[in-house]
Amino acid sequence: MLLPKLMRTPQFMEQPSEVNLGGAAVKLLAMDTAVHEITNRAATPASRPLGVCSANLDHIRHFGAGSRWLGTLDASEPVEWLTLIDGAPLAAQARRLTGRQWPRLAGSDLVGPLLDEAAMLGLRVGFLGGSTSTHQRIKSQFAAERPNLRIAGWWSPDRPVLGNESASRRLAAEIAETAPDILVVGLGKPRQELWISEYGHLTGARVLLAFGAVVDFLAGQIRRAPAWMSSNSLEWAWRLMLEPRRLARRYLVDGPESYVKLRRSSSVPTPDAAHQRSAGHPDAPPTASAHEQSQEQEQADQPRSGRRFVSPAEKADVAVVIVTYNNASDVGPLVLSLREETREQSIKVVVADNSPDKRTLDELAKYADVIAVSTGGNLGYAGGINVALSAAGEAESYLVLNPDLRVEAGALRAMRRRLAEAGAGVVVPVLLDNDGSVYPSLRREPSVLRALGDAVWGSHWKERPEWLAEMDWEPESYLHGHRVQWATGAALLISAEAAAAVGAWDERFFLYSEETDFCRRVRETGFGIWFEPAARMWHERGGSGSSPGLVALMAVNRVRYAAKYMGRGRRLAFGVAVLAAEVARVDKPGHREAALAVMSRRRRSGLPMATGTGA
Repeated sequence: MLLPKLMRTPQFMEQPSEVNLGGAAVKLLAMDTAVHEITNRAATPASRPLGVCSANLDHIRHFGAGSRWLGTLDASEPVEWLTLIDGAPLAAQARRLTGRQWPRLAGSDLVGPLLDEAAMLGLRVGFLGGSTSTHQRIKSQFAAERPNLRIAGWWSPDRPVLGNESASRRLAAEIAETAPDILVVGLGKPRQELWISEYGHLTGARVLLAFGAVVDFLAGQIRRAPAWMSSNSLEWAWRLMLEPRRLARRYLVDGPESYVKLRRSSSVPTPDAAHQRSAGHPDAPPTASAHEQSQEQEQADQPRSGRRFVSPAEKADVAVVIVTYNNASDVGPLVLSLREETREQSIKVVVADNSPDKRTLDELAKYADVIAVSTGGNLGYAGGINVALSAAGEAESYLVLNPDLRVEAGALRAMRRRLAEAGAGVVVPVLLDNDGSVYPSLRREPSVLRALGDAVWGSHWKERPEWLAEMDWEPESYLHGHRVQWATGAALLISAEAAAAVGAWDERFFLYSEETDFCRRVRETGFGIWFEPAARMWHERGGSGSSPGLVALMAVNRVRYAAKYMGRGRRLAFGVAVLAAEVARVDKPGHREAALAVMSRRRRSGLPMATGTGA
């Protein structure tokens, strides 16, 4: 018997406990329920702390579909996250999905009831973030309005402290000495969530509230919007009016893009999907069990007495794959840095040499345990990788390295840990220039708009929106682990499973764009690509040299990549954008040749290409 139409509407069905809003998992709670759940966790010992944040359009920008930090909170093993609805657009979308009105639970709305409950239960509360002058204002107000609230402490760290691992650990230890039950963290999004994910469990707090500018609200430095504005979803306009310089981009530039994500990427997850999310990122392949990872880590912690690389016949933890071209002066320091890493894992090193003479092979002959293979010509980077992989034999993972890199101690161990914990297919490290500065090695998938943005601004307007830049210039991106779309091919740790699923590198690219292609195919097989900030490598950035022909090849291979993956219309538009970039820089070496090669297929025959037939 069919139910009456009224009984089949969403409000009469079983309500979901959470929804996916713009790619972010949000729990659906009433105000009283949320306050009770949070304070109950603060008063009860648990295996790991609870991180609480409110999701608005800015949250979707940072943690939603296609964002820089997608999956970062889901993969935060030390901290369990509770994400609540904030922002009128998200509340409206939740209503569309469930057929029920849900309250907005902004941090500024929750903090008062939470502090009241904390005072009643005798919980200790600490405040991290905000200026010392702001803290003084709050102290004065609390003395009059909340005399029974037990304060653990106040911390106003400078931004460099928050971006430094050792300094953040010292800060967390200092906070832990005060034994807070609740820590209010007002560092701004996404810094506060990222800091909590990495260091929150070290503070000793049972609950950490990622509540942004709540300290300014408590101090009375930011006025709340009038009730009629809030009730008509105009609180953003009020905030914009009060702080136009700081918030204009958030509301007028990034906001519309996030709203599109909200409408396109929202859903009610099935029970199976919700269970899978609780175990990790929904796109990630299954990882090893906690017991297996613990055993692997215990093995990694045992120092190795020898420093030899293993033979091709033995299965190694890591097979290092290097392609050389006139790198006789580079390979020695790289081999020595890799040998230090054998204390913590078994390593084999395979070098495919594309050089026109034997100088690089003669240098490698000094290391009897390095497998060096001549490719029989110059097969390019992709071709050389394929030769080295075929000679490498069995390994748990394969590390593709440029020959002009130096591996910092512990880098391979950190990358392998991320590979296991995130269930990733590829992990990439921090690349450092000789002066110690971070090289912006992280990239976004090529698109027409990004090509146009790069053509117009290049490296000048680094703060432009993500959809106008292929390169990730944001310093915050290089401080925290997160998923990326691709990275420069100087250093890529690839799991054996991902390597088998993706197959050979595409040798049609010869040099440049081959890593873009490989990383895309990694993502298409369902594996994630992760950046690991604890792994550091020093990069000379001169391994392949520079010439007008290589500049032109870089531009042409971008067009070839578009031809492989884009439809005719987008491919033509992408080619025009690449051509515009070369014409705009025609006065610089190599760009005139690049513009001509992009326009003329005949001229491409003179660009560098594979020679020889392989080893």
